[in-house]
Amino acid sequence: MMVGVTTVLLLLVFSIALLNSCCVGLNVLVVGGSGRVGGSTVRWLKTLSDREQNPISITVGGRRSESYQAALRNKVIPSEGVDFVSLDIDGDESALKQTLEQWKNSCSPSDDGYMVVHTGGPFQGRTSPVLLRSCIELAMPYVDVCDEFELAESSKELDQMAKAAGVPAIVSCGIWPGVSALMAAEGVDQLKKKGEASGEKVDIESIDYSFFTAGTGNAGPTIVSATFLLLATPVITFMNGIRQDKEPWTEMKEVDFGSGIGNKPVWLLDNPDVPTTAMYLNPNEKPPNCSSRFGTDPLPWNYLFGAMKALPRSLLYNRDAMQNFALFSEPIIRLVDKLVGATNAMRCDVTATNGNTTTLRIAHPDLEQCVGLATAAFALEMVKKDKQTVLPGVWFPSELGSEARKNILDVSKEDAFVYEL
Repeated sequence: MMVGVTTVLLLLVFSIALLNSCCVGLNVLVVGGSGRVGGSTVRWLKTLSDREQNPISITVGGRRSESYQAALRNKVIPSEGVDFVSLDIDGDESALKQTLEQWKNSCSPSDDGYMVVHTGGPFQGRTSPVLLRSCIELAMPYVDVCDEFELAESSKELDQMAKAAGVPAIVSCGIWPGVSALMAAEGVDQLKKKGEASGEKVDIESIDYSFFTAGTGNAGPTIVSATFLLLATPVITFMNGIRQDKEPWTEMKEVDFGSGIGNKPVWLLDNPDVPTTAMYLNPNEKPPNCSSRFGTDPLPWNYLFGAMKALPRSLLYNRDAMQNFALFSEPIIRLVDKLVGATNAMRCDVTATNGNTTTLRIAHPDLEQCVGLATAAFALEMVKKDKQTVLPGVWFPSELGSEARKNILDVSKEDAFVYEL
């Protein structure tokens, strides 16, 4: 009798140990995870993984533990199950790599591996992809929400290094840039397939992006400071196959963003979606005409942005100065957000050389929520266990295959009140 009880107890202990070992899942480090965008990404990584019953361990990385503690208090990140590691992506690169290696070694061993998600903006003013390079050297998949093309282009130069190391990475992902580029790729596919069905080879003449966000979209002062920095950044456009840099916040257009939003004025503003789709979506074809515009509510804010261009470029492009100004303005920003809401809307118009056109629209009620959702969708797609849809290398969203694109778009449409693809 005692032998039987002992056997049962041993089996029970063994089963619990086996279950615990099986529950060690993907280890994710979210750099900048204490911020509004990073915190939203943390929440969605957990929500989406729990929904699929895929265990996940999340760590927030940042310079100050005080920001992490504040994020916990304010419920920006879950109050349990999210650890913190101190790191500085703008500091010494060797120290950064050492910190990443220490974090990796401190995690529970897992067949699902490790991944780094970089949400620590603003990205303007940075020129070297130090975090990506360290991740490749440490064999950890990587995604970021970089909205600065010079930095994204530098990241792309690490493509062969990533392929040799067997590491997948997606740069400039999120809602926009990111899902917006997938919308463009979807529109291009639709027009090309329509042409093929009638026996016609179709080239793309133009891709036009338009974006609207009410207030800051609840995304906080970092979004505001990034917008200020973009006002000092020449706008990359493509015309007749040639890159043309234009003055920011010019060439206003009225754009219809669909039901519940209607027509909004938008102005030229730099967006890495433009060069990445123009040059990489169909690299063997002439780059289409391409541009990107943005507008916000309340309407006077648009004119404030226009007036701020009169400030010296050296001041506008000072990351610390613009971040401090945005933080100083935060009480006003929060008040305005409460008055105008947090809607985020995107529209992509694609035109073929045969005259056929298609318009794609997506709108969510809250930018903070949908940018985290989209970033998490890109990240989790990259490390899927059942089928690898993102191969080793450094990729822009527009370069992803149709299966990865469909999967990410399907996840990103959650809570959308306009979804016209």
